Amino acid sequence: MEFHERLLMLRRKRGITQQEAADALGVSRPTYGGYESGKRRPQRRNMYQKIADFFGVSVDEFFEGNEDARAKAQPASDGSAIIAQHLAGELAGLFAGGKLSDADKDAVMHSLERAYWLSHPDEKPQP
Repeated sequence: MEFHERLLMLRRKRGITQQEAADALGVSRPTYGGYESGKRRPQRRNMYQKIADFFGVSVDEFFEGNEDARAKAQPASDGSAIIAQHLAGELAGLFAGGKLSDADKDAVMHSLERAYWLSHPDEKPQP
C-alpha cells in the first residue's frame, strides 16, 4: 500500500474530514488532499513524523508492503530520503518543462551542490 493510500485509510478509520486532518497538521486542505491523492508528498522532514503521531502509527507503517519505498526511507528514519527523492523529481520536471531561465537553472544547481558539500565538509573545501 502506498503512502497516500494508507493516509486515506487512516483518516477514514478515524472518521475525520480532510479539513480536520489538515488543520491538525498545520497544512492547507488542498495540500493535505494532495497527500491523499498521491499528487503531493510532505516536503518538510518532520511532517512524516507529525502525520504518524497524529494518526497514532509509526512512520514505518506508511511504507509497509512497499519495499521499494521502505528501502529508500531506511537511511534516514525521519523520512528525509523520501523528501529528497520527491524534490529531485520535482526539479527534473521543473528543468524539463518549467519556465526557468538558464541562469535560474544554474543557480538551482549551484545551491544544490553547495548544500551537498556543506554536508561533507571534509571532502571538498568550500569556496
